[in-house]
Amino acid sequence: MKGRTISYNRFRNLVLPYFLVLPSILLVCGVLGYAIVVAFYDSLHDYPMLATTGPFVGFDNYIELFGKAHFQNAIVTTFVFVFGTVIVGMVLSLTLGLTLYNLKKSARIFRSMTLMPYLISGVAAAVIWRFLFNSDAGFVNLVIQTVGGEPVRWLSDKTNALIVVTMANIWKIFPMSTLLILAGLQVIDPDLYDAATIDGASSRQTFVRITLPLIGSYLSTSLIWLTFASFNMFTIIYPLTGGGPVRATEVMALFMYRLAFGSLNFSSSSAVMIMLLALNVGFSVIFIKLFRNRV
Repeated sequence: MKGRTISYNRFRNLVLPYFLVLPSILLVCGVLGYAIVVAFYDSLHDYPMLATTGPFVGFDNYIELFGKAHFQNAIVTTFVFVFGTVIVGMVLSLTLGLTLYNLKKSARIFRSMTLMPYLISGVAAAVIWRFLFNSDAGFVNLVIQTVGGEPVRWLSDKTNALIVVTMANIWKIFPMSTLLILAGLQVIDPDLYDAATIDGASSRQTFVRITLPLIGSYLSTSLIWLTFASFNMFTIIYPLTGGGPVRATEVMALFMYRLAFGSLNFSSSSAVMIMLLALNVGFSVIFIKLFRNRV
């Protein structure tokens, strides 16, 4: 009887958590799975404008997209935007995560403040950054002029506009990766640091040999989050620059939107969606394998 009770408790502890989250998983997979299947099906067909049926064309929509200069530009812009966000965002997340971890006083207040940019809607964040970097009366240019400098064409210059958009995206999404890293730091046994100090390890050695390996899975999750959020970012770019000037900030998500709702080309826009999905999944697999030995 006792052995049966132990087996039942073990079974409950192993299975019950998955059973409780199963309805949510099925709902999410059902909604996302249906959207992915339909998008892939549409990308293999050629639908005339506003038509519900069209001939099967295979991968012609994909091939046609790669032949378009605007799509090639969107790909390059997307990778610059994403890599800029991931590199700078990861450095900021790790730095701020370590700072918050070492805070002794008012730690909860500062952690709550860290999350504030993420809680602001993308459109509201875009309005804030547009006010800050407006070429004529933006706050940043007013500060520059106050100290005797010349105003900068932030949103009307191709390079500057992409920099501003990337900065706005980092500001919006890096708080979540910061909290993920902070969560990883908090599960590390403090005795490990004490033992390293007794053995004479420097701060750098402690960070490289203890901290980084033990938060490997959290770093992987943070990288996946930053990559997903950047590849799919639309709500900041569209209100902030509209993809301009001269398509300098038109990423793949915005290009897909214009194809679907500007040109009503749902077949090609579905193809762009599938390519974005493939990029997201591909980078996720890379990050997971990169930190697999530390997970």
